[in-house]
Amino acid sequence: MPFLLPRLRIGPRLALVFSILLVLLLLVAGMAITRFANFSNALTTLVAEQALTTELISDISAGSEDAARKLLVLISAKRQQRVQAYEAIDAANGRLNNALAQLDQRLPAGPRHEAFELMRSRLEQYRAHYGFNADLLEADDFEEARRMLGAETEVSLSSLAESIRDLSNAEQVATIAEATRLREQIARDRMAVLLACVAALLLGLGLAAAVTRSITGPLSKTEAGAGLIAAGDYSQRIEVQGHDEVSRVSAAVNTLAQAVGDREQQLQRQANIDLLTGLALRAHFVSLGDERLAQWSLAEGSAVLLCMDVDRLKAINNILGFEAGDAVLTGAAGKLQALLQDGSCLGRLAGGTFVALLPLQGASVGVAAQAKAQEVLQAVQHIVCWHGQTLDVSISIGMALFPAHGQSCEALLRLAEQAMFESKRLRSHATLYVPTLEAARKQQLSLLSDLQEAVTQNQLRQFLQPKVSALDGTLQGVEALVRWQHPTRGWLPPNDFVPFAEQTGRIRQITQWMLEHAVRTLSAWSAQGLNLSIAVNVSTLDLQDPTLVSRVALLLKDADLPAHLLHLELTESGLMAAGPEPIQMLHALHELGVKLSIDDFGTGQSSLAYLQRLPVHELKIDRSFVDGVNLDTRRQELLGSIVKLGQSLRLTVTAEGVETAAELAILRAAGCDLVQGYLIAKPMNTPDFERWREQYKAGAV
Repeated sequence: MPFLLPRLRIGPRLALVFSILLVLLLLVAGMAITRFANFSNALTTLVAEQALTTELISDISAGSEDAARKLLVLISAKRQQRVQAYEAIDAANGRLNNALAQLDQRLPAGPRHEAFELMRSRLEQYRAHYGFNADLLEADDFEEARRMLGAETEVSLSSLAESIRDLSNAEQVATIAEATRLREQIARDRMAVLLACVAALLLGLGLAAAVTRSITGPLSKTEAGAGLIAAGDYSQRIEVQGHDEVSRVSAAVNTLAQAVGDREQQLQRQANIDLLTGLALRAHFVSLGDERLAQWSLAEGSAVLLCMDVDRLKAINNILGFEAGDAVLTGAAGKLQALLQDGSCLGRLAGGTFVALLPLQGASVGVAAQAKAQEVLQAVQHIVCWHGQTLDVSISIGMALFPAHGQSCEALLRLAEQAMFESKRLRSHATLYVPTLEAARKQQLSLLSDLQEAVTQNQLRQFLQPKVSALDGTLQGVEALVRWQHPTRGWLPPNDFVPFAEQTGRIRQITQWMLEHAVRTLSAWSAQGLNLSIAVNVSTLDLQDPTLVSRVALLLKDADLPAHLLHLELTESGLMAAGPEPIQMLHALHELGVKLSIDDFGTGQSSLAYLQRLPVHELKIDRSFVDGVNLDTRRQELLGSIVKLGQSLRLTVTAEGVETAAELAILRAAGCDLVQGYLIAKPMNTPDFERWREQYKAGAV
C-alpha cells in the first residue's frame, strides 16, 4: 500500500482509503451483529430448554406423587374403585415414561444424565415396591400392603423424590454453568468486537497517515525546494516519486527552476559580458580585477590598468553607420584578446572604451607600463576596410599603476579614465596618471556650477582679433574669442574651460552669449558706418542643435543687420564628428546669408568630396602649417598647394597664427587672401580693439 499510494492520483487515493475504511466499518458492524445474534439465539435456546427440562422434571415429580396418592387410594378402596385407580396410575405412568424418554434424549452426558439415571433407577425401585404393594392388595393382604407401603415403598418414594430434587439441582447447576459460559462468551465477543474496532481504528489511522504523508511529504519537499529556488538556488531539483497532482506540481516547479536558471544565466551573462565583443562589462571587470589584484598583492607584484578609447568612433557611426563602428570595435577587441593573454583581464566599459589589467615585471613599473602601452598601440592601431571605405583606427590610452596609484580595481579604473581623457586632450597616444590630474579634474568639476553663473552674471568677456588682407593689410573683419574673468581665480584661458564646456554641454550657452555680443557689436559698427565682419566659433554640439538657425535668424532680425556680416567658424574635426545631419543646417544658414568658415583646416580627416558638399566661403589654414614655414621649402610648397586648393574651390583662404614678417611674406607669395595672428594684433577686449582700430594703418604690415 505505501508503494501504491504515490502512484495514484489524489482523488483515487482518497477514494481507495475511504473504501477500505468503509469495508472495515462494515466488517466490524457485521461481526458485532453476528455475535449478538448468536448470543440471543443461545440465550433463547437455553431458556427454552431450561423451561422444557424443568417442565419434564415437574411432570416426573408430579407423576410420582400422583402414583403415590393413587396407591393410598388403592389400600382403602373397593375393587371396582381400584380398577379405576389402576387406570389413572397407568395413565400417570404413561406420562411419566414419556417425560423420562424426553429427558433421556435431551440430557447430555454428564452430571445431569447421571442424576437422571439415578432418578430412573430409583423410579424403577419405587415401581417395584409399588407392584409388590399392588399384588398384596389384589391378594387382599391389606396389612402387609400397609406395612410395605409405610416402609419399603415410602423409602423408595422418598429416594425417588430426593433423586428428582438432585436432578432439578443438577439442571439448575447446568443452566447456571451455561449462562456463565454465555456471559463469558459475550465478554469474549465484546472484547473481540472492541479489538476489531481498535484494529480498524488503527488501520484507518495508518491509512490516513499514509495518505497524509503521501500528500504532505511531497508538498513539504515541493515547498522547501520552491523556497530554495525562490532564494536563488536554481540548481535545486525536487524529487518526483509518482504521477499524482503533487508530483506534477513538483515537476512543473523543476521545469520552472530550469527555465528561470537558464534565463538567470543568460541575464547574468548579458549583465557581465558584452555581447558584441565577448569582453567583461564594467562591474564584472571590476570583480575580476579585484581578484587578480588580491593575488598579485600577496605576491607583492605590480600591475597597470589601461583605459583605451577608440578615437573618432562617433564620426564613424554617424557617417558610415553603426555596423562600421561595430566592425571597428570587434576588430580592436580581437587584437586585444590576441595580444593580452598572460594572466590579464579585459573588459569593455561603454562605446569605444576598453580596459585591461596587466601584471608588470621589472624594477621600473612606469617604464614597463609605457612599454605595455606601446605594444597595445602597435597591435590595435590599424586600418580597417569597410565596404570599400578605409578607416584609420587609433586609440588613446590612460594608465594607472598598482599599488602606487590605487589598491582596488575601481579606484585604478577611475584614475586611468582621467589619464585617458588627458591623453585625448593632449592628443598623445598614452598618458600615465599623475596626481595633478585629479586636482585638475576636481577643479573642472567646481567650474561646472561656476560656468553657469559666468553666463548669467556677465563674467564672460568678448575679445576680438583682427583679420587683415594679406595683399594690402586692410582691415576686413575680426574673430570673436571668449575669455572668462572669474571672480576668485582671475582671467581663465579658453583651454581651461572651453573643452570642459563642450564635454558638459555648457558650450551652447557660451555660443549663444557670443552670438548675442557679436550681433550687438556689429549693430554698433553698422551705426558708425563700418563694414566689418565678426566671426564666431561654433562647436560640434551647436551643429547638433536644431534651434541654431532660428536663434541666429532672430538675433539678426532684431538687430536689423545684414546676415553676411556674421561669420560662423566650424572646425574640420567638429564637422566630421557631427556626421551628415549638420549639412542641412549649414545650407539653412547659408540661405540665411550667414558666411561659413572651416577652421583649423588640415588637422582633420575630411576629403575634397566632403568639402564640396559644404556651403562654406572661407578656409582657415591651421597655424601648424604657418609656424616657421619660411624655414622649410617643402612646407612652403605644401602651404601653396593648400591655398590653391581652397581658391580652386572658390573659397577665401585665411592663414592663422602669423607671428613674423617672414611668414607673412611666404603667405603673400602663395596668394593667401587674409591673415591673422600676433604679427597683426593679439586678441583684445572691445574697448582696446576700438582704440587699436582707430590707430591702425593698412600699410603697417
